[in-house]
Amino acid sequence: MLYTFNVINFLKNVKCNSLTRNLQPTTYNLQPSKGFTIIELLVVVAIIGIVSGIIVASVSGSKAKGRDAKRIADISVIQLALERYYDEKRYYPTDLSSSSNSDDLSDYDSSVPTKDSSGNDYKYSALNADNTATCSNDCQSYHLGATLELANGILDDDTVDEDNNIGFIGTGLVYDVLPKF
Repeated sequence: MLYTFNVINFLKNVKCNSLTRNLQPTTYNLQPSKGFTIIELLVVVAIIGIVSGIIVASVSGSKAKGRDAKRIADISVIQLALERYYDEKRYYPTDLSSSSNSDDLSDYDSSVPTKDSSGNDYKYSALNADNTATCSNDCQSYHLGATLELANGILDDDTVDEDNNIGFIGTGLVYDVLPKF
């Protein structure tokens, strides 16, 4: 006990040297820090990625539906021009292109499209009166079609039977029609 007391008295009387003069007690700042942790940032980036992926997928599907609707509308325009051609000539043209016809379909409708928005030709085959074989002159029927991007309910309304292969295959994603009699 006496020894401990002497050490304490000694330490009280010792003058501080340069080593002990600058010693400060260690303290920890327990206040919350400002900013985000890496985990919080990763969670936010993941959520943004998922939401943007969903939006892109839905927009691209909508664009395909729009292009398909345009193709179906174009088929109706071509079909109307073909019927006007038939009313005047009493036969259908052998081809949709103006280079093979003496009379162009644009004489009957100035906005007759021959290609879809993707640059693909619309399918056309001139047929005999019984819809059986490809015709070379005085054609009494036709098979008209467009390849769609998406399978949708409109394919249930097309008029060509899936077993019927007249001029071109009308199955799968092909929307096809025959003359309206």
